[in-house]
Amino acid sequence: MSLLSVKEYKLYSNFLNTLAKDLNKFYYSKLNKTFTISNKLKGKGYDPVTTSDKAFEKFIRLKIKQKFPNHQVIGEEFGHKKSTSDYTWVIDPIDGTRSFVIGNPTWSNLISLNFKGNPVLGLANFPILNKYYLNTCLLYTSDAADERSSVD
Repeated sequence: MSLLSVKEYKLYSNFLNTLAKDLNKFYYSKLNKTFTISNKLKGKGYDPVTTSDKAFEKFIRLKIKQKFPNHQVIGEEFGHKKSTSDYTWVIDPIDGTRSFVIGNPTWSNLISLNFKGNPVLGLANFPILNKYYLNTCLLYTSDAADERSSVD
């Protein structure tokens, strides 16, 4: 199985670190205000979605498209943007929408990067708590290990 090089991990980790900070700025400048709630299930139960969910996902998709225009994106609110890329971003723009709606600060933005169907990086960003967690799955093939020793 082909895995990412250290250089690639650094590229994507740096992108997610910057994105977390950008998401916090976006929340406080654009979304820390009144929002509209609707039910995605249309009478078959209750699964809330807010205008903020949609705005966050549009913002995240834009950032990914600007940096990695050929990558696939799967988002909870706007579905799958397919391409031939081996990279797929998976987005839950507000994990914990019910918490978001009632003002509980424990909701988060969840973003993962998959390579050939395998998760390689993940971000859990908590804007109100001003915290984020970045998870990496550092696995190396012999080629990646050789490259690792030559990269700062």
